[in-house]
Amino acid sequence: MNRRFGNAQTIGNNVNQNTYFMTKQIGDGFLAVLADGTIDSVTGAYGAILTCESIAKGIVSPENISARMEEQFKRAAALLHERLYRGRQPRVSVLAACFVGKMMIYRNVGELSVMNFSGRELTEIKADQGELERKGGLILLSSQGVWQALSEIEVEKILSGRGHPYRKAQHMIEAVNRRNIRDQKSALAVIVA
Repeated sequence: MNRRFGNAQTIGNNVNQNTYFMTKQIGDGFLAVLADGTIDSVTGAYGAILTCESIAKGIVSPENISARMEEQFKRAAALLHERLYRGRQPRVSVLAACFVGKMMIYRNVGELSVMNFSGRELTEIKADQGELERKGGLILLSSQGVWQALSEIEVEKILSGRGHPYRKAQHMIEAVNRRNIRDQKSALAVIVA
């Protein structure tokens, strides 16, 4: 299936936090993985990268995706403990979403956001994991940095109207940057049509 998506990211000036994301085609599905790591900018960045890479590497097909996500989230947590945190509690938020046909299967641990935009209304998906049958519209996967800078009305305005999801993601991050907020967290947006 040919899926349209877009992404954009900006590194904020909060020295205790950093984000990373990756997307990949898996069979006839599409996988997006986002992570937000905290402690300091270097360790947080490494934690976010390690988390995304290990989860994405372990998901190679859309079959039994919920179970695969659970396994890979556990694997990523173990790697964080082993390589980075050395027994301390990891402080990495992670969100993985797989899009297959009209379905989105997702798992979210921490403070990243999953939003469904119907074309008129933005709805937060609050469950930590699940499946959503998509009936048009857009899905926004984002970090806290987006919501620190922009209101729900501003996000709806950016998502509405015509245009490719890539341009919408770029506009969203440009709007975050224009705010020039002190201690702005890194902002990350992945938009899937």
